[in-house]
Amino acid sequence: MTHVPQPPQKRWPSDAPQIRNPYAPVQARAPFSKAAVTGFIISCVGLFVFAMAGPLGTAISGIGFRRARDHGLRGRGLAIAGMIIGIVDFAFYLVARFLIHP
Repeated sequence: MTHVPQPPQKRWPSDAPQIRNPYAPVQARAPFSKAAVTGFIISCVGLFVFAMAGPLGTAISGIGFRRARDHGLRGRGLAIAGMIIGIVDFAFYLVARFLIHP
């Protein structure tokens, strides 16, 4: 006579990832802050144009960061990157203006 073991009562551990309901409604994501995206683009363009676009991109990125934080919008990372790139752009401009061409 052979003995067949009973299957375990609980097949998966309780900390196993659960499968979400595929028919559940999807929550909409918050839109991007337009000022954050605009400031990032202006700061990036300022690196290639090598003009005074750095301070403008930094200011617009700061506005976009504040709006994203206050209104719950996406784009805070883009705003921070736009501020950093704008500051670097302005630093490059100052080095080229006053140290390279006296």
